[in-house]
Amino acid sequence: MRSLALILFLFAAVLITPATETNYFDPIKENYHCIVCGKGPLTGQVWTHARGIICDECEKINDRCTICGLPVKEGDGHIKTADGRFICKFDKPDAILTVDQGTELFEEVRAAVVDMYGPQFTLKNPQVAVTMFDVDYWSEKGRTNGLHTFGFAHSRPADGGKWTHEVIMLSGRTRDEMTGVAAHEYTHLWINENRPAGHKIDDDTVEAICELTAYKLMQQKQRPDMVGRILKNPYTNGKIKTLVAVEREGGSDYVLNWVKNSRAETFDDDASLAPIPAAAAPVHISSLPPVLPAGLKFSGTMTFGKVRQAVINGVALGAGDQKNIKLRDKTVSVRCREIRDDGVVVELNDSVTPATLARGKEVLIP
Repeated sequence: MRSLALILFLFAAVLITPATETNYFDPIKENYHCIVCGKGPLTGQVWTHARGIICDECEKINDRCTICGLPVKEGDGHIKTADGRFICKFDKPDAILTVDQGTELFEEVRAAVVDMYGPQFTLKNPQVAVTMFDVDYWSEKGRTNGLHTFGFAHSRPADGGKWTHEVIMLSGRTRDEMTGVAAHEYTHLWINENRPAGHKIDDDTVEAICELTAYKLMQQKQRPDMVGRILKNPYTNGKIKTLVAVEREGGSDYVLNWVKNSRAETFDDDASLAPIPAAAAPVHISSLPPVLPAGLKFSGTMTFGKVRQAVINGVALGAGDQKNIKLRDKTVSVRCREIRDDGVVVELNDSVTPATLARGKEVLIP
């Protein structure tokens, strides 16, 4: 069920695995080499992929990049996430993997969409906690239907008419994909704050308004491939195309003011575009830093080539690495001693006495 309390953004129904095709080439004319193993020139049956040609042997590999579908093999520069997904060497530099990367991207997108729509698109309660999740997390929440949601937004009412906001995004996807996710989820937070209790909006229309923000941002970034994906995505049951037409006729201000002032459930219910109410004088609200966790939490491991790393509060550490991790009221020096599947052994603040962080459990540091 979709609601303002917990709104899911299905940017794609399944992890992308593009199909490869069988082809035959004349090795004398083509001189193709396998994009995975480098073998060549290739003869006989080969396979085509968006990134290049794949030999018949590599095509038989079951391990695939969950972003582009390219086969991956040991030593080719790919990484493996904590939940067992593979990201090939081509997608690795562009993948959003940690909380720090996700938070930085979300704040960049927040600034971009506020600049695009104007000051009225600023959150009255600007504090947004950004976290990342993986497929293991999703499975633990009881989602067994095989769908992989890329992100969702959560708003809770707080004392004094305020709101607390949280955005959670799937790790291991590309910057372009996560940019669209962040724009979509930020719009959910804005709707949560600005839609009056008496204005019931059709679920597909809510999602379409959020998709419109992602659509306009991708247009601004001149990414026609992402614009096309948004328009073709069946998630809004075609409402995104209605919203694009409405925004083209009435402008962005009309759409935002419709959320705040209309009583119609969908834009289809409006016979014509109503006059736009006068916009209130912009109020400057300073952006607050994201809420930091109170303790340390080991969320899992990642493998970069042959190097295994533990992820603690979104920071990756290999065995022997020492890094400072900021908490809500302090900064802790963490040295990684040993990485296990169910926990990581660390030294805290240069203490020679080791401590073990169990996977998935936050530990408060005195």
